[in-house]
Amino acid sequence: MIRYLKQEEKKESRKLWEKVFSEDSESFLDYYYSDRVQKSKVLTAWKEGSMAAMLHRNPYQVVVKDRLWKIDYVAGVATHPDCRHQGFMSRLLSRCFMDMYLEKMEFCFLVPVDPAIYQPFGFTYISDLPAKELNAKGQQLSRRAFLEGSEECRETARFVGRQLEDQYEVYALRNEEYYRDLSREVRSDRGDLLLLSTREKEERLAGVWAYYGETAANVRELICLPEYLKEGGSSKPYAMGRIIHLQQFVSVICLNEDSPVSEMELVIEVKDSLIHQNNGIFKWRLDRKGSVLTPVLEEEGRKPQISLGINDLTSWLFGYSRPSVSGEGKELVDRVRPLKGVFFDEVT
Repeated sequence: MIRYLKQEEKKESRKLWEKVFSEDSESFLDYYYSDRVQKSKVLTAWKEGSMAAMLHRNPYQVVVKDRLWKIDYVAGVATHPDCRHQGFMSRLLSRCFMDMYLEKMEFCFLVPVDPAIYQPFGFTYISDLPAKELNAKGQQLSRRAFLEGSEECRETARFVGRQLEDQYEVYALRNEEYYRDLSREVRSDRGDLLLLSTREKEERLAGVWAYYGETAANVRELICLPEYLKEGGSSKPYAMGRIIHLQQFVSVICLNEDSPVSEMELVIEVKDSLIHQNNGIFKWRLDRKGSVLTPVLEEEGRKPQISLGINDLTSWLFGYSRPSVSGEGKELVDRVRPLKGVFFDEVT
C-alpha cells in the first residue's frame, strides 16, 4: 500500500529516518519534525502493516526567470534495510511523479548521496555548488547573529535576493520565512546564521553566512557582495533535477537573441518511461519570449528532428550540459536558449 501520511501521523516516519540517516543529530530531527515536516507531504509504502519506505516532498517557491513556481525538494528518500531491492522506491517515485504532474509542477529537485540511485528515474545534475569563501577583506567584516525580527528578516531576504538575481535565473525565493527556517535549521545542529556587515560609519549589510557545527566547518550558505569573496576550490555537482510537467516547463524556454529566425517550429521526440504524458513526439514552437509544446498526432506522420531522453533534455534546458546531436539537430539546438544560471544550496 502506498499513501500519504496524515498530519498527525507524520511523526511516525521519524523511526525510519533515524534508522537510515543515523548521522543526523537528535536536535536536528527535533527541528525537522517540528518545522519542515509540518509543511511537507510524506509519501510512504507499507508492508505487512509496517512502514517499508518513504519520501518527503518539501515545498519551495522557486524563481525561474520572471516567474515564481511551486516546486518540491525531494528529501528523506529511505527504504527500511529489510525491505530493500523489492521495488518500493520505484513505486513511490512513480506515484510521486504522477501526483506532481497532476499538480502541474514544472520540475522537482533533490541533493543525492549517490546520483546513480536517481539517474534511472530521470534525474540529472542541473547545478553546481560554487566553492566560495571569504577573502582577506571579507574576514574583516563585522559579524552578528541573525535575529528573527521581521525587519531583519526582510532586510536579509532583500539583500540575498538582489545578489542571486544578478547572477542566476533559477533559485529558491529568499523571503522572511526562508531565513527564519534557515536560522532554526542550522542552530538545531550547533551552527549559526550570521550577518556580515561593513565597519564603516554607516554600517551596511555585506553578506550572509550560515553553517553547521560549532567550528563552522560545514557551510550551509555563504552569499556576499563579490568584493568579499574568493574561490575556495572547484565547484562541485550539487543538485539534481527532473522535469515533471514538460509542457508547463518549456514555457520559459525561448530562442537565442542571435538566432537567425525570430520564430521556429521543430519536431522533438522525448523519451520518458515514467511520465507517459512527456513521452512521445511533439511540435515545439519557440519565439524570443517563450515556447509551446503540443503532441503530434499519429496520423500526422511527423518525424522528429531531435530525439532526447528526459535526463538529457532536463540537463540541456537547465543550461547544465549540451545534448549530443548532429546535422540539422545541432543547428536547431544552437537556436534554443536554455536557462542561464541555476543556484540551489538547500539541504532539506
